[in-house]
Amino acid sequence: MMVTETERVLIRELENSDTPALSKILGDPSVMEFSSKGVLTEADTAKFIEGCRSSYQEQGYGQWALIDKQSGALIGFCGLSNATVDGGEVVEVAYRLAQAEWGKGLASEAAIKVLEYGFAKCNIESIVGIVSLRHVASIRVLEKIGFQAFSETQYGGWDVRVYRLNKHILRIL
Repeated sequence: MMVTETERVLIRELENSDTPALSKILGDPSVMEFSSKGVLTEADTAKFIEGCRSSYQEQGYGQWALIDKQSGALIGFCGLSNATVDGGEVVEVAYRLAQAEWGKGLASEAAIKVLEYGFAKCNIESIVGIVSLRHVASIRVLEKIGFQAFSETQYGGWDVRVYRLNKHILRIL
């Protein structure tokens, strides 16, 4: 099912048939360098997709497939998921792109649409971005799309920044 779109990317629900293509992306050590889950196997990717599909039903959101409009290829994911940070429940925006898609502004483009969806359609009041202190590119993405204030903590064994964006702030941007 289609969720939303950007100028260059369709954002839709992940499907079981996406497993092989997404597995190639999530099996790339460069893509998964800053993931607390590490490199995923095809079986791990299938479980990830199953979890996303459950989240769509239970929460109305999850991680969604990013499909290049020109080629029709699955190039990664971007979406919303629940997380526990410092004992508190939060909704986080997350994204992973195939290495060939890095540096094109696609993560920012998709994340903005995902934030809009979360705030408008899911009525989420606050969304966080959780990023390793060493993941400079992802920090740039979050700051580019409007995240500014952050705290530092431990998450999944990593030293991270937890950026927060509130619903009323996005309307101003």
